[in-house]
Amino acid sequence: MNSSAGRPDRARLERLGAALVLLLLARVAVASRIWTPAEFEAAACERRPALAARPDLLDPSPRRYNYLERIRLMADFVARFQVDDSTSPDFGGIREAKHQPHIIETDNTQEAIWVWSRWYELTGRDDYRENIRRAWHYVHNFPAWREHEGNPQNIWYAVWNCGLGFMAESRYRAAYGDTTFRAYADSCRGFFLENPLSPVGFRGNFVTGQSSGMAYAHALETGDAPLRDSALARGARVRDWIEEDAAARLAVGDWAMSGGTAFWGVANTVGRADTAAGRRWVETYAESLPGFHPTGSWNCSHNIWLANAYRAAAERGGDIRNWRMHQYLLDTLLTLDTDRDGGIPATWTDPPSRDQTWVSTYLHFMAMDVYTTPTFDRDAAQLEFVTLDRLLIAPDSVEVRPALANVGLKDLTGAVTTVTGPGYHAERTTPLPFLAIDTLALPRLALPAPGRYALAAVTAAPGDENPANDTARVEFKVYGIRTVSGTLTDSATSAPIPARLYVTIAGDTLVRDSGRTDPGGNFTLSIIDTTIAITCRPEAPWYRRTWEFAITGDTSVSLTSPTAHLLLVNNDPAAGYRHYYTDALDAIGVTWCAWSRPDSGPPPWHVVPALRTPTVIYYTGDATTGTVPAPDRDSLAARGEDRLNLLLTGQGIAAELAGTAFLEDFCGVRYDSTRAPGFFVFGDRADSLGRLIHAFAVTGGDGAGNQRSRDALSPLRNGAATMLVHDTLAGIGAGIRRTDAATGSRIITLGFGFEAANRPSSRPDFLDRPALMERMLSWFRVPTGVAEPKPARPPLAALRARPNPFCAVVRFEAAQMPGERLIIRDVTGRPVARLRLGDDSTVAWDARDLPAGVYFITPERGRAAPLRVVRLR
Repeated sequence: MNSSAGRPDRARLERLGAALVLLLLARVAVASRIWTPAEFEAAACERRPALAARPDLLDPSPRRYNYLERIRLMADFVARFQVDDSTSPDFGGIREAKHQPHIIETDNTQEAIWVWSRWYELTGRDDYRENIRRAWHYVHNFPAWREHEGNPQNIWYAVWNCGLGFMAESRYRAAYGDTTFRAYADSCRGFFLENPLSPVGFRGNFVTGQSSGMAYAHALETGDAPLRDSALARGARVRDWIEEDAAARLAVGDWAMSGGTAFWGVANTVGRADTAAGRRWVETYAESLPGFHPTGSWNCSHNIWLANAYRAAAERGGDIRNWRMHQYLLDTLLTLDTDRDGGIPATWTDPPSRDQTWVSTYLHFMAMDVYTTPTFDRDAAQLEFVTLDRLLIAPDSVEVRPALANVGLKDLTGAVTTVTGPGYHAERTTPLPFLAIDTLALPRLALPAPGRYALAAVTAAPGDENPANDTARVEFKVYGIRTVSGTLTDSATSAPIPARLYVTIAGDTLVRDSGRTDPGGNFTLSIIDTTIAITCRPEAPWYRRTWEFAITGDTSVSLTSPTAHLLLVNNDPAAGYRHYYTDALDAIGVTWCAWSRPDSGPPPWHVVPALRTPTVIYYTGDATTGTVPAPDRDSLAARGEDRLNLLLTGQGIAAELAGTAFLEDFCGVRYDSTRAPGFFVFGDRADSLGRLIHAFAVTGGDGAGNQRSRDALSPLRNGAATMLVHDTLAGIGAGIRRTDAATGSRIITLGFGFEAANRPSSRPDFLDRPALMERMLSWFRVPTGVAEPKPARPPLAALRARPNPFCAVVRFEAAQMPGERLIIRDVTGRPVARLRLGDDSTVAWDARDLPAGVYFITPERGRAAPLRVVRLR
């Protein structure tokens, strides 16, 4: 029995991010010596993630793969999964995957017919004729239009299969000149015409786009006007649906499809019928296509359909950037075939043991096929150089490994490869049988000094009919070791600051202890000549700061840091919520020094008088026991005798400390109960501070989402008042403030963790964390940077990149956004650079040290749709 219902009902896998990290390790020590190249190679190894496959250009640039050879591997892979038992009812069908041998599908089988027929069409090699015969046998037993298996809810799956039926029959007929199976296509036609899908929802529109695009092509081939008109009408409906919210609808992945499926369908129906309108449409809406689907179940399939959308945009609109995106996605997905068996998995994080046939065939007809046309009899091609994924530090040398391939149909003898560069020349002759790839190992290239080195490889073969792919080039960036020395002092008193120093290279990927300043605040770093960031983590009471430098030679710097406004104490031994506090403080211009009690022991209470304001934020995160140990309670109470600002926040603090002198006498709080109702917290209108706090949420949103309980509190002593409530009607206290009239100390106790506070997207009138923090610190009389509102800045949509795509350097320009900090990420979401717009609201980014590909630019703070740029070679 055919098990085609298995795929529509399959449960979603958990979302797994492809956490691909670039590690650059650097070491800093007081008065340290210059590192040797061997030490840097060991400690500063640069690893390019597998995802960052370079997006090769169309001709004449070298490609990463021999696509014809990859198609052969994939066709063989699918053939291995064909049911060859002639007594089986599933004889001729294609199994789903290595790990799902009992799932046999009509759509897989129709896709295989297309692949095998196309192989014969490309090469004239009839290697799969018997496989095709068996596949048609299965398809006739389990036709596309029966794939819903009588379930009206799965009509969409049968329509999907009918689209693939059109495609399979058309390709087979074109390759073999055989009209035997035209009747099968006609049966798919009848079902397609009788079953238009609902115009509501993603899946209906995605399948309508896919099936209409394939039906339209079939109608043009066969002169079928009714089928053509129906496909056009459905394509127009999908077009209108996309235009209602293009950015959101084109970014979604659903089942084996994505927004790219709908885009492709529109481009290949109405966009094909009216070429001028189609060009305008793809030029407009291709900008809303995402760059990559990094996560999600079956995200490889989502990305192949995305590649197909970029291909359609390139074919209809002629923009070379869309071709480059198409090939970039193709090459990135081919990196998943780590065992070189021709198959890839449906989900990025799956191992080779979970390779699937259907997603592998997608890679052929949606991506690889276009790069194998035309096919020449004799064609030797240079592929990309095989380069080392490590830092090169002068003096050094590097292997020279050009790769060449036979991408033609005939065996080649005597293919000559010549590699030249400054002071370098090497030549090698090698035979290249059909589909062969040969990576040459030539003499090493010496790299005596820092700088850039370039090589060019040219191949020549007797009778080569295609000179466009005969040349490849590679460039090496070679670094030098530089010394960065300087001092770290207090910005007000010039006193030396004891601190530990950390270095980040080429973005923010390094987290490595780099040593300490000496008693005089002096330091010496050994580092390579690139853009670096030095972060000081000083002892309390100084503020942690980061400075960025472009290192081109030995450098001396003078660094200063102020004393902090407040001490931030964490007493949660397990969870890491510090950034919820520090981000809010940074947003309102309040400096801080942090202390982790679980890691470093009792806090340095003696530094509180040295702070710019005697303020402590003490948070406990998920802890429910040992929230505020007795020594800390005693120290805080003692500090309160002089004058102290204390923000005490965390779920379960009041429950644990109920009845203690610290909670009741010092904080002025009585614990009433736990699990207070509701998910919102409101300012108490009767309180002068509460009136400034409209409301906020303590669940969902961009908060920590960690609140398992919310304490109900009441004011207990003179000077204490309710400032926040869980319930405006019952007046159940959520936050209590107290002023000690004798000492001037001010204390706020929250019955929840501040890290959970957030502003829901549906309630723009609520406060976000920075605004809530600003209200409380202003009551503490801590100066913040928001006393005078800054003029509103234009959205990031005002940011422009010129040129785009670019080869080495791109300039970002904005409308009146001086000082705005930008983060540049690759397709995995990994930050690769940070920039700051200058006084003229522009900044240049030199990306020559990064692989070609797609990058996304967002503001460091706030939310905005990313700007996409494409780096070429």
